[in-house]
Amino acid sequence: MLRRSSAVLVAALVGVLGAAVLGAGPAYADASAEQQLLEKYAPVVVVRTQSTACGEGEAYLPTSVASVLGRQGVVLRGPNGVTIDSPTAADLAGKGEGWYLDLPGNPLNPGCDYEKWFDEGPRDATVHGRVTTDPDHPGKVVLQYWFWWVFNDWNDKHEGDWEMIQVVVPADSVEAALQTTPESIAFAQHEGSEVAAWTDPKVHKDGDHVAVYPGQGSHAAYYTQAQWFGKSAAAGFGCDSTLAPGTLVRPAVVVLPASATGEFAWLDYTGRWGQKAPSFNNGPTGPNTKTQWAHPITWQEEEGRPSAVDLPPLGGPATTGFCSLTASGSLLFVQFLDSPLIVAGIVLAVIALIVLIVVRTDFFDRGSPELDRPRKAGQMAVAAVGLMFRRFGAFWVPMLVIVVTVVLNLGLDRLLVRARPGEDLTDVDGFGDNGLGIGLALLMSFLLLPVVAMAMATTVEIVDAMARGDEIDSLTALRRVLVHPGGWGVAIGVYIVVTLLATTWWLLPVALVLLSRWAVALPATELEDQGVRRGLGRSASLTKGRRIRSMLVGGFLVWLAFSLPDGVGAVVLLVTGWPFFVSDVISVVVAAFLIPAASIGLTLLYYDLRARQTEPEPATEPIPA
Repeated sequence: MLRRSSAVLVAALVGVLGAAVLGAGPAYADASAEQQLLEKYAPVVVVRTQSTACGEGEAYLPTSVASVLGRQGVVLRGPNGVTIDSPTAADLAGKGEGWYLDLPGNPLNPGCDYEKWFDEGPRDATVHGRVTTDPDHPGKVVLQYWFWWVFNDWNDKHEGDWEMIQVVVPADSVEAALQTTPESIAFAQHEGSEVAAWTDPKVHKDGDHVAVYPGQGSHAAYYTQAQWFGKSAAAGFGCDSTLAPGTLVRPAVVVLPASATGEFAWLDYTGRWGQKAPSFNNGPTGPNTKTQWAHPITWQEEEGRPSAVDLPPLGGPATTGFCSLTASGSLLFVQFLDSPLIVAGIVLAVIALIVLIVVRTDFFDRGSPELDRPRKAGQMAVAAVGLMFRRFGAFWVPMLVIVVTVVLNLGLDRLLVRARPGEDLTDVDGFGDNGLGIGLALLMSFLLLPVVAMAMATTVEIVDAMARGDEIDSLTALRRVLVHPGGWGVAIGVYIVVTLLATTWWLLPVALVLLSRWAVALPATELEDQGVRRGLGRSASLTKGRRIRSMLVGGFLVWLAFSLPDGVGAVVLLVTGWPFFVSDVISVVVAAFLIPAASIGLTLLYYDLRARQTEPEPATEPIPA
């Protein structure tokens, strides 16, 4: 009995000492066993494929700190203007607050500089491995894999980016861990983490090697390929993408030692691993400043969440609006930080222009209740929305067509674009094998345009009947539109051409010029029984001499119909926890009201231009002989 108690006491003391040593860092006597354990579960990484330099896709690979240190162009900056060129690991050792590792480039205006600089140096994929334990959770060995990326190119932009994953093995030693199956995994994502059991189906593996899918630009670690939704610091604010196609890399494992010496002297560095920059663009601190460095299990339990939120494969109006608004807003903020005077000047100029237009515009129409007459620009928008409210029931067909068609389209998207298990880690969700489904879904989305155009043309017919005092049923108006396809045909053409041109900033002026000419092409074609070509010509004739006014009114109405509903859906996503489909349906309902309202506004603009064109020239006094 005494011998047994002594054995238990000795084992306990060994366990306590071992836990203390492990808690201070991966200090194992048998380094080869440690290396073997880290390599056994070393992750494979699937980055988004980049087919062209500086194009779409992931531009970087996780690399080693050694590939950056000592390199020309890298500067270590300290307090009071101290600088160290091409710093080594020894130069970083022991330095902390106020020190920044500065890479060549401007994080607020990166362009392609960092990518080119990375391509010119060592590109070997590397992960820094570490074996440790948590003093508060004995009996578990933790394998940590730290990824070092030279640049974070997402909604936030900063030099240096540390990401990590960890594998937890229920064992008392490295040797025991080699013979034991892991129990759980944690992937760091922005300021939080996502946890999973080792046997969870969402965990993709190549043998015992866990597959990691870094978000493009942000490098947050995800378990599969999708587009991810975040509206908090823990999940990130915006949309992450790990979508296929992907490229699989197998990083070499560099084992971090117990002591910060030699080439690993940088382990004592607690300064920042990127250039000093304002706001969230500042260089990040390193692994040894993170909670999971000393307390990995506690971090996993307290900050881990069971899943990340993935977006529908083809998205919808609300999700697309949210991703676009967060990315655009973040980019504008970063540009402001880089060039505050220029950006502030442009923003103030735009605000001043809007205020000037609003102040000089009369929104309240106190004239004749007739629809077919001249109006001021602001009166057209107010009158259009007011008519929708007053005669809501008259427009039930175009509204119903929009709601039913778009909701049906969203539902078919989710049905057709269902992932099928892939055989390749670079396409784990099978989207690459689901080309037919994606193609059919995209075709259905493309067919939305003629349906919306028909709804707009139907609205024009209803308004014109009201203007003539000859009200017609919505179904009768729709039949007229189907018989005469010129109106909705010209609407499709104008929308496609102007939208494509407006997506490129240097062609935006061309888009605005065409919009000023074709602003009333839809009502002119529909109401005068014109073909597409003559309808465009008629619109150009009516807007002649009033192009800027036509462009402003037409542009506002187009924004009202096709952009504001997405913004409403994005706000719903931001402030509620409702499902994506619900938010999308809300966007669709808003669009079903605003698209006819915009069509009414275009019709009123057509009446206004037509009336002004036919006004008699003012009489002039004869010149005395």
